[in-house]
Amino acid sequence: MIRTTIYSAIILFVLQSSALAQPSTYKVTQMGNGLTVILQEDHAVELVGIDVWVKAGSAMETPDTNGISHLIEHLAFGSTNKHKAGEIDLEMESLGATLDARTSRDWAHFSTTVSSRYLPKALDVLSEIVTGAQFDQKEMDRERLIVADEIAKKQTKPMEICRDYLAKELYQDHPYALPIEGTEDNVNKLTRQQVIDHYHNLYTAPNMAVVLVGDFDSQQAVAEIGRAFQSLSNKPVQKQEAAAVMPPSARVYKTFDAPYKSDYLGIAFLGPSGEEYADVCAVDLLLTCFGFGNRNWMQDELVKKMGLATEASSDFLTQRYPAMISLIAATTDLSLEQTKNAVFAQIEQVRQQGIPENSLALAKRELLGEYAFQNETYGGRANTAGFYFAVSDPQFACRYIECIQSVTNEDIIRVAKKYLDPNKAVIVVLQPDKGGAKE
Repeated sequence: MIRTTIYSAIILFVLQSSALAQPSTYKVTQMGNGLTVILQEDHAVELVGIDVWVKAGSAMETPDTNGISHLIEHLAFGSTNKHKAGEIDLEMESLGATLDARTSRDWAHFSTTVSSRYLPKALDVLSEIVTGAQFDQKEMDRERLIVADEIAKKQTKPMEICRDYLAKELYQDHPYALPIEGTEDNVNKLTRQQVIDHYHNLYTAPNMAVVLVGDFDSQQAVAEIGRAFQSLSNKPVQKQEAAAVMPPSARVYKTFDAPYKSDYLGIAFLGPSGEEYADVCAVDLLLTCFGFGNRNWMQDELVKKMGLATEASSDFLTQRYPAMISLIAATTDLSLEQTKNAVFAQIEQVRQQGIPENSLALAKRELLGEYAFQNETYGGRANTAGFYFAVSDPQFACRYIECIQSVTNEDIIRVAKKYLDPNKAVIVVLQPDKGGAKE
């Protein structure tokens, strides 16, 4: 699922709220040019959440074009066929709204929430972003500097860097091995023509969805979307041949020097793809107990009780292809082996016994609380539907609650045995290098 911070107060909110009622289904329409339109009417307030999702993330890149999808996200807010640089933001501000954008492995998306009276105007602005970006050379040069700064800041986040090393070793020749933002060297080498070609090849109607949630009439909204996005190309995307995503045939162990004070232990496994709904829900619950819930084994036992690590977390983001399950702990050279043994011992216990019923029940309350928190706004619901369009099926957004509630301890044991095979683990250690350490 989509990850956000879990607040402890959410648990109380979940127990007292009706927010866990299964959300109504989305109306999915295929336009004549291949554009997917996803609608959910809700007239409680006069607002509309608008999301435009494009299956154009780093998974559609090669080592030579790595970082191009993220760069396009930055450049799309610049000059277009109808706007000069800076005018798009000003126009959205005049509607009392702002634009947001993100890029990941499987997708790029652009979103806003506006008063329902401004829906046609907001659709015009969003359509300009995905159909009319000009990619001015001066703007490209300026945005390269901003991207370079983002890449540099990421280097100060060892947990993220460790996760990138894990992905590189786990995915090998598959594009999921590439960093989403690219490298500074690679981004600087990208030409304007490469950016234009990538944009026109992937920002096409069959590769895109427009999502609306809120106060609108569906029939009128479909007409407005058709008008706003009529210039989209209907050219189908040519799928590039990618290496098959397969788990390692044997355990992988790699050590790298890194400019950090602590050792970082990373352990990764190949998990389910977005289409494997039952497995996705079971893995979400397993890792909530293991490393990212409000109460989880890595924090309660590994950090606080055993004192083997100073920080620890797990991660799993649903993706179109089999996604990475990662467990990362900041430790020391003296406790590194103990930490690794403790993690694998806990994995084996889950593979054999699963999770105690009270822990599983708590994990369900936390995940459903997080899901309610994500979907309490029109923008949040539009975001969720678009996300599942990009990785599997938008209707899974409406089935997630039921799927989580149906998971049993037998399911936890099944997915632990299926995915958390110690003999197919990728283990990465980042150790302080000799050139000096930094925070």
